Amino acid sequence: MSLSENQTKLIHRINRIQGQLEAIKNTITTEEKDCEKAILLLKAAHQAMKKFGEAYIHEYMDTCFKEKKSTQNIETDVKKAISAAFSL
Repeated sequence: MSLSENQTKLIHRINRIQGQLEAIKNTITTEEKDCEKAILLLKAAHQAMKKFGEAYIHEYMDTCFKEKKSTQNIETDVKKAISAAFSL
């Protein structure tokens, strides 16, 4: 199975987010607490997740249009995704 360039970029985003989360986890487990660093890491991870979500939705929409899914199905799926994203 070959990934498209956009799918590869999404995977890279996920990997960066995982790295940020690991860094946050490491700040929890270390003796030396750096509050400023922890806050910056949290902010970076939060922003990265938001950007990933946006990129993922764009990729999903492109795929749907290329596969020529019905407009009703796309509309329903996007509404579900938006509801899920904003009900966090």
